[in-house]
Amino acid sequence: MEQLLLVDMDKCTGCKQCTLACSLIKDDLFDLARGRIKVLKKEDIALGIQLLCEQCEAHPCIDACTDGALSRDETTGIITVDAEICTECGSCVEACPYHGIRLHPETNIPMICDLCGGDPYCAKHCVPGAIIWVDKTEDLVKEKKKLRSARMAKYRDLKKEAEH
Repeated sequence: MEQLLLVDMDKCTGCKQCTLACSLIKDDLFDLARGRIKVLKKEDIALGIQLLCEQCEAHPCIDACTDGALSRDETTGIITVDAEICTECGSCVEACPYHGIRLHPETNIPMICDLCGGDPYCAKHCVPGAIIWVDKTEDLVKEKKKLRSARMAKYRDLKKEAEH
């Protein structure tokens, strides 16, 4: 059965364990700058907003890559980067509506969540259960979109607040 990642900011404590678990599995060290998931934390209201690739249908990051370095697996939705072709321009980072792509701090190659090949390490290490790997159903696809919309709305609110 197909699965999907549910990400709920209301359960997130902002501990960033998911980011550290990701950097460990991907780069073999604990480094918040190397995780494929970023958690924005607002201490005064105990809020954590998780930003990561949503494997979206529209995939504007691929369209933005003029070098053709990004591709999408139509079965899993996972977007991959061909580091040999990538020119490290960052156009994919700018194009992502979910702020889910970051450039690697050393190589400048885009870091995009690949769901750990179908066994997301972040979900295994999210103690409060804010990130879970579940069997895909129509209802859970709707829930994923609802949770994502809530995270993006809160993200926009925080950005506006920071600008003032």
